Amino acid sequence: MNLNSIFHLVASITIIIFCIFVFIKNKKNVYFVFFGVAIFVWLFASFFAYISQIESQALFWFKISYIGVAFIPPTFFHFVFNLLGRKPNKIISLNYIISLCFIFLLYSSGYFIKGLYKYSWGYYPKASFIGHPLFLLFFNILFSASIILIFLSFHSKTSKLSVSDKNRLKYLFIGNIIGALGALDFLPNYGINIYPLGFIFMMVFPSIYTYAILRYRLMDIQVVFKRTMAYSLSVGLLTAFFVFLVITVTNLLSSYAHVSSFTVSIFAVIIIALLFNPLRNKIQKIIDKLFYKKTYDYYGTLQKVSHDLAAMFDLKKIYSFIGDTIFSALGLRSIYLISAGPGGDYEVVYHMLHDEKEKRDKKTPKIDGDCFMVKSLRTSEDIVIKDELPALVDLLGQETIDCITTNLELFDGEAVMPVVGDGKPSLLMILGGKLSGDIFTNEDINFLKTVSNQIAIAIKNAKLYSDKLHSEKFASIGMMSATFAHEIRNPLTSIKTFTQLFPEKFDDAEFRNTFSKIVIDDIGRIDGLIKDLLSFSSKESVPGINTLDITELVNGVLEHQKGRFEFEKNNISLRKKYKDARINILGDPQKLKRALINIISNGCQAMQENGVLTVDIMPNSKEVDIKISDTGKGMSSQEMAKIFDPFYTTKAMGMGLGLAISKKIIEDQGGRIAVESKLSQGTTFTISLQVEKKSDN
Repeated sequence: MNLNSIFHLVASITIIIFCIFVFIKNKKNVYFVFFGVAIFVWLFASFFAYISQIESQALFWFKISYIGVAFIPPTFFHFVFNLLGRKPNKIISLNYIISLCFIFLLYSSGYFIKGLYKYSWGYYPKASFIGHPLFLLFFNILFSASIILIFLSFHSKTSKLSVSDKNRLKYLFIGNIIGALGALDFLPNYGINIYPLGFIFMMVFPSIYTYAILRYRLMDIQVVFKRTMAYSLSVGLLTAFFVFLVITVTNLLSSYAHVSSFTVSIFAVIIIALLFNPLRNKIQKIIDKLFYKKTYDYYGTLQKVSHDLAAMFDLKKIYSFIGDTIFSALGLRSIYLISAGPGGDYEVVYHMLHDEKEKRDKKTPKIDGDCFMVKSLRTSEDIVIKDELPALVDLLGQETIDCITTNLELFDGEAVMPVVGDGKPSLLMILGGKLSGDIFTNEDINFLKTVSNQIAIAIKNAKLYSDKLHSEKFASIGMMSATFAHEIRNPLTSIKTFTQLFPEKFDDAEFRNTFSKIVIDDIGRIDGLIKDLLSFSSKESVPGINTLDITELVNGVLEHQKGRFEFEKNNISLRKKYKDARINILGDPQKLKRALINIISNGCQAMQENGVLTVDIMPNSKEVDIKISDTGKGMSSQEMAKIFDPFYTTKAMGMGLGLAISKKIIEDQGGRIAVESKLSQGTTFTISLQVEKKSDN
């Protein structure tokens, strides 16, 4: 057994193992298996021919090997024809018939092979100058036609290929070009003394196919090749290489240099210790570059998604955050998030495109809620990848496959991931291919599934929050209507009563005076209620910002309230703890006056009589604090939590808008308000406003 025969044996075993793997992974690749078996027959029979010592035996095995060689061109052409999606025709059958004719020539005459050459590496078939050149012509025509078909498909303008499709065709083309170099083994058939190295190319082209399978799912074969598995395999191979190297070097030095094997072993251990880690790191970098070009922090990204989604209750923000995160993490060409609308159709709620031209030209289509894609996703929470759809025909049916493909093509999508909530897809994530052209890996799919579950929870929480706000809004409207109706009914009743009596008692001067006073007061009260509502609902910015003296404003409000609530008559004491110094602020004097009146009125009403109203003004470099304290009945913590809510009141009369309006006025002018209270002890409001900045001039 010579070295040449061993090489052919290893190559043949490599080819047949690869064919079995391809067939197991996808039984539709049967034509590739035929092609691989033809190569196996050539290499395996050549192994027996090279170890044969008798010429007749070598010729017997070479003829068997040529059966494989004769079928390589038609099986390869058939494989490429089928892989490119072309329908079989009479040319395929004709190619097989021609191959059978060459086999007939091989066994029936000497017009194909007419004996053997004797080279240093062993016997080799001698080509006939009639049949063998015709076979080479046939061989070259079919291989050239196959390569041209791949090239034309790659550059086709009629069929729209994804980046992944183009990468598959690229590596198919490269692999076949390298495999075709095995034809150099035909040169020794014509007496040219060149060592037959075709077995090398027969081992290289499956390696290229394997790489394309792992990276781009060539021949619709999906293999989960985790990074840890790749690293472990590389370390194992590196260790095996060093062990082989140590044993070989030890044996050589022991035999020829008479060096002690122990000394060699010690030296080898030192060399390995120095080289192992650098080589391992270098190999792992090469693996990352070849198989994992676009990487991302899987767990870090998931943690960020989980953390940020927990604090989001706005659907638009959720869609934007998720779209941006997935688009960036996976390195996509495009992403569309499509949400179920009220009419049942699915509409685009977010999209991101890598190509600027596409952003300008692309229209955003809709998806019918009754289409097969949506119906099929209702029963599944798994990602659907366009390239894997042909393998699901038996499960889904051709009509469903065609519908899903059509819908994905509307968005230039390569995959769709449903976000299922309450038993139906509430959101569809349509993903364009990766910019790198890589397939969606197992890590990507697990990432998308986990994110999908988190999105479903976030969407449900956002909708519940929206419903709660909606309910509270209607509850507020109901409370406002009831309060407003209650507050307006009393003045309207008195106006109605006096209006009905007016014709009968028109001549009664006392009645007219009383009527005029009450009606004017009641109309003023209604007008005040309407103004309160308008003030609270107004979204206009503060119009009358001026420089004002807050001390002067507070003094004016206190004088007004003293007369209104008759402090002396009701035994209410007023304590001013501030100096009458000018303190300038920027604000609307009329609105601030109204806010102060509301707060002080609240304190006076809480005390009723025999109370103390304390007011203090405390300026600092940036703000001025106005503290208004009363000795009224105070509030519980539950009451304080609602004190600024609109329409909340503990008084028999009033709409409960006073403090809500005051808070709005103060915050609109860049200030803030706080409250402290204890039952039976009183309440303190603290208003903080920004002081006017002093000019540097």
